[in-house]
Amino acid sequence: MKKIAIYLSILASVTFSACELNEYPEFNDADAFVAFTSERISVTEDAGVLKVPVRLTSLAAKTSTITFEIIEGTAVSDALQDDEVEGAVQGRDFELNGGSTTLSFDGENPVQDISFNIISHEGEFTGDRIFGIGITSGGSVNTGSTDTLYVTILDLDHPLSFILGEFNATATSYFNGTQAWTVTLSKDISDTKKVWITNLVAGGSSASTPVYGIVNDEKTEIKIPVGQTIATSPSYPTILLEGYYGPDGEVEIADGESITGLIDPNGTIHIQDEFGSHVYNASGTSAGWYNIFQADGVFTKK
Repeated sequence: MKKIAIYLSILASVTFSACELNEYPEFNDADAFVAFTSERISVTEDAGVLKVPVRLTSLAAKTSTITFEIIEGTAVSDALQDDEVEGAVQGRDFELNGGSTTLSFDGENPVQDISFNIISHEGEFTGDRIFGIGITSGGSVNTGSTDTLYVTILDLDHPLSFILGEFNATATSYFNGTQAWTVTLSKDISDTKKVWITNLVAGGSSASTPVYGIVNDEKTEIKIPVGQTIATSPSYPTILLEGYYGPDGEVEIADGESITGLIDPNGTIHIQDEFGSHVYNASGTSAGWYNIFQADGVFTKK
């Protein structure tokens, strides 16, 4: 029997010059800066042209010619301090349109674009690749804090692409009856047999702690090891993915073993075991379950 028990605020300071009666205040534009509008973006390999916006923030519509550099190849992994990152290479994965590494602002349009051609490798699995753009000089204005942007070129030929993305999930909860929710499967950066599963247990998962599953060579089965941390909570130190074998649910799935899902050719996943989110106290004793489902889970790709 089951043991079921941004908001981002930016404060800008402006300095007024001394003024006489009826004289309009004059803004100090010494703090004008140029920066990217984000730190990271993604683009699919079949996107064609990519335009990366750069903004010059100024009170008085200042003009400036800035310079930038391209970060590619092994320099990307060095900059990101991640040996598993595959650096994109100019001429192979992307090209800078026009070839110039300067960008001019004329005081009329505060946003200018750096343009790239993305080179597709259709039919060839290359894995995602990343390149960077760094502003090296703001010209007549300062360089803002977002002076480097990384672009991820998303490969479309992943061998598990048919089960990557969002799924409509349904299963019968021992607490709540039939439930429907959304599960997301994402690829691993280096292992083409591994996927990361977000929101596997409705009401018992944290987006910050996805669990992984391993797909077999035939792509007909996925094994999701139990004992993975599936959620976090200020009230409980340990929340684990656990389950019971088969539809009768009488045998607990031991550490080192897995919940099994059968995969249809169209990507639908049929969970064969009972699975849930098990909560433990600091002493290691069970505090019950956030949720646990019968062995009737079906994940259908959206």
